[in-house]
Amino acid sequence: MSPEIRASIDIGSNSVLLLLAEFSPFRELAKLSEVTGLGKGLDKTGVFAEVPLQDTFNALKRYADVCQQHGLAPDKIIATATEASRVAKNAPAFYQRVRQELGINVQIITGKGEAALTTKGILFNTHFSEAEVVVMDIGGASTEFIRVDTQSYTIIESVSLKVGAVRTTDWLREGSFDSALGKIFSDHSAELDRYQTRLLQCVAGTLTSLGNMHLGNKDFVENEVHGMTLKASDIDVLYQRCGMWTPEQFVQEFPFLGKRSDAIRGGLMLTSHLLKRLKVESVVISTYGLRYGTFLEGKVPHEYLA
Repeated sequence: MSPEIRASIDIGSNSVLLLLAEFSPFRELAKLSEVTGLGKGLDKTGVFAEVPLQDTFNALKRYADVCQQHGLAPDKIIATATEASRVAKNAPAFYQRVRQELGINVQIITGKGEAALTTKGILFNTHFSEAEVVVMDIGGASTEFIRVDTQSYTIIESVSLKVGAVRTTDWLREGSFDSALGKIFSDHSAELDRYQTRLLQCVAGTLTSLGNMHLGNKDFVENEVHGMTLKASDIDVLYQRCGMWTPEQFVQEFPFLGKRSDAIRGGLMLTSHLLKRLKVESVVISTYGLRYGTFLEGKVPHEYLA
């Protein structure tokens, strides 16, 4: 009997990710990433801009083609969208176009749903010595903190903050970074206190990029950063070295960043501030996350829908 093939797509505020694989036993067939900057300028305009919209559509079309080449119809893809799509006024019309023209049914999920599916992904094929861990998922427009019981694989608690690499990049351009982040920290002070930890598990593009930057890689090398431990002081060194760089400087030094160079400074600054706020000493980086969680789940549970 032929193995079951599944595909999941994670449409974030900065990147669009595809995982295509055989389910059992697990075997990756394709893992793709496109930086489209979908959430860029969203807080100011309230809508997705035309260029990021078209870039996202093109990425989804490419992913649908890849899935069809492996015999999986677009309507079988499990596609989720997160914080930016919860906010943008033109998100429903865009995803209706995606469904009509590409056959992909995109489902917008809640912050709690994002936390649950991210947790399912990060726990995949990962072993922890601690009874509980705290997970941080920095996206483009939101950051999730999740406390996980590693024995029962259950979420103890989670919180979703409206701050991410794309949002902080917009704040830097506007000169409002300190005040905007300060308000987030003030509004969620009691919640953030509950997630203080010496060792933090980290997932998503900002931290995997910082891991490769720490290693001095010109290309993105996944197997070198998955499972690697960075000290908070290592992030500080990166921050001191390139915290004031332009996107052009980032991509010249680290070509693998590509379009992610536009938001990496904001992501680096946000990471540095969050680690200090949570009194983190070290982080462990995972390249797994939401797309792995939805792949393993095989669907989006109704209670996760926004």
